Amino acid sequence: MNKPVLVLIISAFIGVAISYSDFYLFHLILVFVAITWIIQLKENNYRLNLKIFSKNYVYPLIAVFFWYSLSLFWAPSLELGFKYIFYLFCGIIICISIISFSKNIDNFNSIFKGLSFFILIEIVIALFESFTSFRMPISSYSSIATVFGKEPINYSEFDSLLFYSNIKPPTGFRWNTNDLAICMVISLPFFLCINKSLIRFFGIFSITTIVIMTASRAAFLGLLVSYSLYLLLIKKQIGTLLFVWTASFLLLWGMIQFSDSQNPRINEIANTIQALTLYMSGEIDVGGSIQWRRELIDNGLEALANSYGVGVGAGGSVANQEIIGPVDGRFTSMHNFWVELLVEGGLVTALIIFFWLSIIIYKLFIISKTNNNSHIRYYSESLFLSLIAFIPAAIAASSTIYFFPMWIMFGFAITVILLSKNTSEITSY
Repeated sequence: MNKPVLVLIISAFIGVAISYSDFYLFHLILVFVAITWIIQLKENNYRLNLKIFSKNYVYPLIAVFFWYSLSLFWAPSLELGFKYIFYLFCGIIICISIISFSKNIDNFNSIFKGLSFFILIEIVIALFESFTSFRMPISSYSSIATVFGKEPINYSEFDSLLFYSNIKPPTGFRWNTNDLAICMVISLPFFLCINKSLIRFFGIFSITTIVIMTASRAAFLGLLVSYSLYLLLIKKQIGTLLFVWTASFLLLWGMIQFSDSQNPRINEIANTIQALTLYMSGEIDVGGSIQWRRELIDNGLEALANSYGVGVGAGGSVANQEIIGPVDGRFTSMHNFWVELLVEGGLVTALIIFFWLSIIIYKLFIISKTNNNSHIRYYSESLFLSLIAFIPAAIAASSTIYFFPMWIMFGFAITVILLSKNTSEITSY
């Protein structure tokens, strides 16, 4: 077992939580691991084993990386282009590290157990942040964030549903609320599909609470997708699904009726839920988020059209918006990862990613129904739901290209597909 690689994967999940400015613990570990790889390469007489790059589900990522590298020739900003290439490089390294480490199911289990521990820690931290004055030192709401080279941002000015409340949204390990919400959406299916009732209840209740407190509309949609597909395709409980939807509607409607309550706490909760309902329906547009997101997308698509579908190149969406001028005086990132891929990588890259994700999702679903290995079945069910829920949830972030949990999810998905080919029945969860 290659322990430095395991540490690298865990440090990727921790991400910005242990960092100074733009330098993460992950980068430090990556340098150390790279040195060990160079030493091993020297001991192997500089013979490279490139088999991992030929895996069916890996080479599309390599193709995208080379296309983005080639796009530097026409990208409007070399600085932003190289920065984007570095983001892609780190993400692909995370994927490949997971695949190479997981030569067998036992190694993969060790990664999962290590990450599970830190996910639980992040959930506990996020709950404390949601209901107390506690803040992670590296948080957009932290009073000492500047000590770590960060510039605090008041997201509540434009993203918070809780504008009737003094409670500030949680950020966990992620620095900002939307990234935390997406991480929670990705994590939820692993609690849904586990056969341990206490852990399942804790995960479902905690993650749902955290996502609501982050006020992320797209992530909340991702939660609904997870719950619905879990009951529909995994459990095949259509009646339960209808009951949950009906009960949720009645609960929201009932709480809104208490908006004029004389009890200040009940009044606050009721008004917050009312605001949540209006925000999710689009009737309230906090900080004009819908408007400025639409403007960013329109500018990006116009740039794509001007490139005749080739794409504006690595980092080009941000560079293009900087040339036009920040939307609402502050936004240059696309704030829609899928449109970002289309605008920067062009139609070819968008199609590659679309078919790549579609095939992986389909393959995971088939494995979840046909594989006899209880571990593989659990992982494939969870990842099937995670990948689908991630699609709408990813829209919440300014960009997920440097969102390491996404790359961990991709690495997990590819690994499970590869492991499913040669696993046999093991003790179940």
